[in-house]
Amino acid sequence: MNSRREFLKAMGLVGGGLILELSLSGCTTPLPHGNARDFEPDAWLQITPQNDIRFYLNSVEMGQGTMTGMATLIAEELNTEPYMIEVKSAGVHADYVNPFYGVQVTGGSTSTRIYYDVLRRSAAQAREMLRAAAAAELGVDVALLEVRDKHIIYRDTRLPMGRFVQAAQSLSRPEVSLKSERDFRFIGRPSVRLDGAMKVRGTAQYGIDVQLPDLFTALVKRCPVQGGHIESWSPNGADELPGVKAIVPIANGVAVVAETYWHAQRALQAITVSWAMPALSQRSSEDIRREFEALAASESGRSALSVGDARADIRAAALQHAATYRLPYLAHATMEPMNCTVRLRDDHCEIWVPTQVPSVCAAIAEEVTGLRRHQITVHTTLLGGGFGRRLSVDYALEATQIAKATGLTIKLVFSREDDMQHDYYRPAAHAEIKAGLDEQGRITGWHQKNVNPNILPYAFQEFATAVLPAWLPDGLVRGLANLGPWVYGTLLMDPASTEGAVEFGYDSVSAEVRHVQADPGLRTGYWRSVGHSINAFVVESFMDELAHRAGRDPLQFRLQHLAGNPRLAAVLRQVAEVGRWGAPMEPGSAQGIAAHYSFGSYVAQLVEVSVVEGDIRVHRVTVAIDCGKTINPDIIKAQMEGGVIFGLTAALRGEITLQDGRVQQTNFHDYPLLRIHEAPAITVHILSSAEAPGGVGEPAVPPIAPALANALFAATGQRLRDLPLRLS
Repeated sequence: MNSRREFLKAMGLVGGGLILELSLSGCTTPLPHGNARDFEPDAWLQITPQNDIRFYLNSVEMGQGTMTGMATLIAEELNTEPYMIEVKSAGVHADYVNPFYGVQVTGGSTSTRIYYDVLRRSAAQAREMLRAAAAAELGVDVALLEVRDKHIIYRDTRLPMGRFVQAAQSLSRPEVSLKSERDFRFIGRPSVRLDGAMKVRGTAQYGIDVQLPDLFTALVKRCPVQGGHIESWSPNGADELPGVKAIVPIANGVAVVAETYWHAQRALQAITVSWAMPALSQRSSEDIRREFEALAASESGRSALSVGDARADIRAAALQHAATYRLPYLAHATMEPMNCTVRLRDDHCEIWVPTQVPSVCAAIAEEVTGLRRHQITVHTTLLGGGFGRRLSVDYALEATQIAKATGLTIKLVFSREDDMQHDYYRPAAHAEIKAGLDEQGRITGWHQKNVNPNILPYAFQEFATAVLPAWLPDGLVRGLANLGPWVYGTLLMDPASTEGAVEFGYDSVSAEVRHVQADPGLRTGYWRSVGHSINAFVVESFMDELAHRAGRDPLQFRLQHLAGNPRLAAVLRQVAEVGRWGAPMEPGSAQGIAAHYSFGSYVAQLVEVSVVEGDIRVHRVTVAIDCGKTINPDIIKAQMEGGVIFGLTAALRGEITLQDGRVQQTNFHDYPLLRIHEAPAITVHILSSAEAPGGVGEPAVPPIAPALANALFAATGQRLRDLPLRLS
């Protein structure tokens, strides 16, 4: 790997403890650790003279288990129980930039994929340096020393590692060999989650839990249609209500700052605002549906994949089949609503925020306050659900604007209604797909055309301040950011729009995937599994249709087309075996199957469903996953289970609708989530693999909707091509 992908560029020894540095950018700016305001040198692993092991985690914990998984990598090479390692937030620094995306971000199921070898090597070098220092002090052969559970062991003597930190500082970084898999003590085995106890005891701190002296609550009255702005407003006496500290207009609306949430909410209800409405206010869901249909029928669009002449091969095929699929906008619906706490002083801005992009929050604060980056500290708290919603930073932008306008320390909180109606939604989509089959039932040509909004134009507008060079003038940065919609509408293709389709995993003589950009004006964002959640439904539903059209078993039809994709074939075979594919079912009950590759992992799912008086009941879901090397099987199983439930909620209920540009859903009563008594039994099987680790936070989501739709077809004969799934 070169440039940023050369992770192991430098090592330093700092502050009385052994520090191993992994520089991603070559930046020499010091990094803040813990709550310190002054920057300290960049460090991932620190071992102190007091025998504390500190791991500075640059990913955020949002329930996906990254805190435990990443610490396990360190623990393995230090031969130390994971619970003995103190995990701390790494802070914001260029050296912690995710090389996949160019910003410091937790997303795309990338944490383990990027750092599996990197963190192990860091810990292995620390281990060997400490062994060498101990050998020199004790006057023995280094081969006689063992590192175990924070100690150096020589015969019957156990000495704390911290004793040898000072001596290790003078040693050069050694070349090391990583532990053999057969010697693994922790990797590949279940272990207790490091964040479990604090959550059970109620000591875990989420963003909404942050409390500071003289902290006030802020709420914002926003335009009911996204993209609108203030024409005029009046406090209508709200500024005279008890507990109200300030009322100020900001870019997105009118903000109230008050002593409590109740005081702020009461004042917000009194304020009147006249809005300048955007073009979206003239559109409803039915208008958008017709627009997408018209674009799909046109010759517009850009090619995302072209292999052979798919259209000609389809025309020449013995059998032809076509279908149209529609998917709605979806909300993230995190349990913890968006929030951000900001304390702004003349020379320093401090932010407490549950975010997936701390470096973007810092860049936003720099832009709003006019302070320099070293004057801004971001404390990333635990996240009460992310799912991609916290890749956007509207909450940090608004909170910083309010703090600057009022001079008060504030915690901005979105109500559930704010969160539901001012989301960055998973794009709606319209997909038209057709294929040809030969006399043997093999696919000869495959053509897919997607119409949907892009995500990158909205993401780039927020990320620009973090990814563009700091020496660019602010005006130029903002100008370039605003070009995002044009760039990704006319020059470049957003890969999120066609991911899961362009990685067409099945054998075909030819294939073509095209995309048409259509943006009604409702902002879009990254939603758990992103474009895979759209295209897996399209591809796997259509594969089922083709199987039935060819008169083949849906499993065997897929396997027939997977000669070039053995890992996807393997999870299909595994899920069919353990899920008893083809077993006799009660009348009105049936099975459905689907498989998909995403984020470096292969997942197959088998769904058992029944229909009773039109009511869909999902009884069992069997999952098989090949995610490469396993770090912690318990975390993998938990993520598969959570992904299935998340995906079932979307498949059965998820839908954001518009009327005159206004989102109609407001809370969980009209955007319901799957409840415990409705959840199916879920069985997860992890395939043994020597391949590089893949992601696990997202890959369980894409296959569940098509597997369920395919099961419903088998049970009822109704082919459901629109989400959410509704029987007629």
